[in-house]
Amino acid sequence: MRRFSFTVLLVAICLLPVGIGSGTSAHSHAAAALDGALANTASAQAQVLEDYFSRARSIDLLTANNPAFQDFYQQPGSRAAKIRASGPVLDKANQALGYLEELFPDSIGEACFIDRAGPEIARMVRGIRATPKDLSPDESGAPFFAPTFALAHKQVYQARPYVSPDTKEWVISNSTLMPTTDGSKQAIVHFEVTIESFRKVAASLGSRFDITVVNAGTGQVVLDSRHPQQIGAPLGSPDDHRFRPVTQAGTPRGSSSVGDRPLAYQRLERQPHNANNWYVVAVARAPVGPLYGVSGWSIALVVVALALLVFAAISFLAQHRLLVATSMTDALTGIPNRRQLKADLDQVLKQASRDQPLLLMLFDLNGFKGYNDSFGHPAGDALLIRLAKALEQAMREHGGCAYRLGGDEFCVLASVDPDATTPIVAAASQALSEHGGGFSITASYGAILLPQESQDVTEAMRLVDQRMYAQKTSARRSPDRQSRDVLLRVLQERNPELAERHAAVARLAEAVGERMGLAHEDQAQLRRAAELHDVGKLAIPEELLHKPGPLDPEEWTFVRRHPLIGEREPPAATVAGIVPVELIADVMEFGCLPQLGLVHSTHERFDGSGYPDGLAGEQIPLGARIIAVCEAFTAMTFPRPYAPQLPVTQAIAELRNCAGSQFDPAVVDALTNLVIGLVWPPERSTASDSHLDRATDRTRAEAGSTSPNM
Repeated sequence: MRRFSFTVLLVAICLLPVGIGSGTSAHSHAAAALDGALANTASAQAQVLEDYFSRARSIDLLTANNPAFQDFYQQPGSRAAKIRASGPVLDKANQALGYLEELFPDSIGEACFIDRAGPEIARMVRGIRATPKDLSPDESGAPFFAPTFALAHKQVYQARPYVSPDTKEWVISNSTLMPTTDGSKQAIVHFEVTIESFRKVAASLGSRFDITVVNAGTGQVVLDSRHPQQIGAPLGSPDDHRFRPVTQAGTPRGSSSVGDRPLAYQRLERQPHNANNWYVVAVARAPVGPLYGVSGWSIALVVVALALLVFAAISFLAQHRLLVATSMTDALTGIPNRRQLKADLDQVLKQASRDQPLLLMLFDLNGFKGYNDSFGHPAGDALLIRLAKALEQAMREHGGCAYRLGGDEFCVLASVDPDATTPIVAAASQALSEHGGGFSITASYGAILLPQESQDVTEAMRLVDQRMYAQKTSARRSPDRQSRDVLLRVLQERNPELAERHAAVARLAEAVGERMGLAHEDQAQLRRAAELHDVGKLAIPEELLHKPGPLDPEEWTFVRRHPLIGEREPPAATVAGIVPVELIADVMEFGCLPQLGLVHSTHERFDGSGYPDGLAGEQIPLGARIIAVCEAFTAMTFPRPYAPQLPVTQAIAELRNCAGSQFDPAVVDALTNLVIGLVWPPERSTASDSHLDRATDRTRAEAGSTSPNM
């Protein structure tokens, strides 16, 4: 299947560029051809308009040179009388005006012969001669009148579009001065051409495209080949501003687009005394999209290639999901494995809260190695499968998930009520138990609540692993435990009062450690170290320990060796013959305790002036700093032979005075907050335990701890 998917992918990869390449090439050629056609159309229409203006100027000048217009002024009599009398001269003048209709068929609105004073002398409107009473008495207000009389002879004024007062159509006028022998400006010859005639020509030339004439100054549409210019309607399309970017650019020619329709434009060449400044724009009638000009064969090729790519992608995705599922599942038992556990923890730990925490449990089978040895590995594998299925079923009923981490280790992850963890713990333990002839399989476990005890996946796995192995080994006394018990018995037998004080220091140190946020395992380690922090004093003679006065330098040197003795030389107690030989033999057999590393640094000072190594600040282990403060507080508040017993308030004041020099200020603050309100020193060790238990409960309540009793 994987090879087939790869083959399909290769075919798709080969077909796709062929289809896209051919389609892109066809689109480019078609778009280029369209742009060329648009440019040619815009240029042709611009040339038509330029030719019209040039021809109109020439015809107006020729018409004005007709002798009939000059002969009118050479006849005797007043202008009004000559108009009323009519006669051959006016007939010839009207014939000259009417001839313009033949030169511009269906385009001329009117043609006029107008006196400088303003009245019309003759007028032809679409081949009909105006009677004297129909002639306008004053044309001086017309838009062409003043500009034309401002010209020199042989110049033509071509006005902007306006509504003709006679035809009511939008027109453009062409006006020039009548020639005179003396150069005077007696009259003008004028004719109008309709905007609609321009539109019709544009429509005939732009059969493939829409032709629009735009005012270069305002961007207003003057005419649109699609829309006839109606009589009485506004000029062009006043609300059509599509081409304003073209006019604002100011370039003489170019191409652009309106929406998804391409266009080409060309500006008319400016002519003297022509008030019209226009652009001709040719616009494609249909949108030009990415598939313009692309053949159906190219499209089909791309579609087939994309379909093959989708098929290959789905196939690869299905195979990838299968691989991921396989990598996340234990091959032997079929339940999720360690990788899936970490992925689930990463996801659900972000959503867990103290009110709805996660229970993480790690199990290790007891007796599995013996079962394997007795019944063989196939039987062992079958047992693991049965236990895994039983655990999975049990967790399904309790809303949790079961995992096999490898070997005989299993894990459970479930969202729980922090006050109701016992049922799920019991169900998981029961599922991982099996008994029969000659064998008994049980499970040791460790459990933590998240996020109360950790918000980091790696740290959570470390903690639960520690607790699982702690439970696994709790049934048998470890060598460390035996050695610690030996030394505590030695202290108790030599000096019961000192042993009681050490027990108080240990409980106090554990409570301070919890208040400062130490993990449960670190708190237990701290308590054991505090119990043994003065074990080196077993090698110090009784008379030196109980000397009422100050010690001399040699005695101080000897006493200051007790942390080193406590760390490395507990058997030295036999020198004084204090400890039974069989107890010391146990200690020597099992070696030094791990927690004695903290004992080594309990007499260091925070400012670095302590002993035996001269450590300072955080170079001193936190446990050692806690023990130092708790030991000093207990020493000041318990009876002692070398100084008077102090009340709690005064002892706290002494600790605060030494904070930053001898003691860690943070530890001093934690102890101060802890002992406020306690009766101290307690009369008996049991009382001390009771008081510190209440203080510890208060600390847990302040921190919101909800750890289960597991």
